[in-house]
Amino acid sequence: MNLSYASRERARERFGRTGASGTGMSWKLSGLLVTLVLCLPSGAPQAQEYRGMDGPGIQVLYADPSLEPSAREVIGRYPSIKEGLESVFLWEMDFHPRVLLVSDRRSFIMMAGHEAFVAYALPEKQLVVIDATRMGVRPFTLETTLKHELCHLLLHHHITRVHLPKWLDEGVCQWISEGIPEIVFSRGSSPLPSAVLTGTLIPLESLTHHFPRDQRGLSLSYEQSRSVVEYIVNAYGRKGILNILQSMKGGVPAQEAVRMALMIPLRDLEMQWHDDLRSWPVLLAFFAGNLYTIIFLLAAVLTFLAYVRFLLRRRRYLREMDEQDPEIPEHGEDGSDRQG
Repeated sequence: MNLSYASRERARERFGRTGASGTGMSWKLSGLLVTLVLCLPSGAPQAQEYRGMDGPGIQVLYADPSLEPSAREVIGRYPSIKEGLESVFLWEMDFHPRVLLVSDRRSFIMMAGHEAFVAYALPEKQLVVIDATRMGVRPFTLETTLKHELCHLLLHHHITRVHLPKWLDEGVCQWISEGIPEIVFSRGSSPLPSAVLTGTLIPLESLTHHFPRDQRGLSLSYEQSRSVVEYIVNAYGRKGILNILQSMKGGVPAQEAVRMALMIPLRDLEMQWHDDLRSWPVLLAFFAGNLYTIIFLLAAVLTFLAYVRFLLRRRRYLREMDEQDPEIPEHGEDGSDRQG
């Protein structure tokens, strides 16, 4: 996630005061403690002392000593992640990122500004912040989360002359991290198939600068971003999405970059993607994801129909019984009950 909420602007300023860079090819724990002052959304400053572990081209910051193994894992995995990203985009990661590991979920939520996130990136500070308490909790791993956030840093490091649409930013980073986002989806089925069936997909134009903050809207935005980028890759190949990004690096706006790379306007691309979403695989995915709900609804409908059938049969039975019984004279009709 490339954050832009006002609650994080002050935190960015504080983080920007901390210098960081790799100091050698071997792991080593910095002798000095790096002091960061985090200005949380509540407005109350919270000073913490962070240890700095330096690796080749990266620095990891953490306050809780128990996170030292995680810090070493970040440094150990960084070279292969860096090499992988460079081989995909053919862009150099000629900068030194910093990774802040947070050991307290509540503190991380206050920093991130939303409880759905497990990590976020601050590209202008070349900083990644990760909630260490969520790493290892399916589907999140430290490796995939780090790859996702470093992808954000790489994209924004090279695309600086034009605005990178948020849907494209998040879609590409999910594509790079094997479809794993940086948010915790709400329990239940994916909101994408139901949005397709009900015609409530969010227009890509509305996802250019910000995503909705409500849980369903946020989840749907991430899924749409992943889906449209995967559609581009499947329909136009990897070169399609990479050519879009390369054009944007050269200063071409997103809509024009799409037209140049794919030979189709963005609006037409979006319509093609919508048509693809209405295919049978998506419908089957919807039914598979809502199987128990569908079974419950069918059972309820069948129970109601059975009850209606029972009422109709009962009414018919009573009508037939009335037709078979002889008529009984009304009270006092023949005068037999008269008294002298």
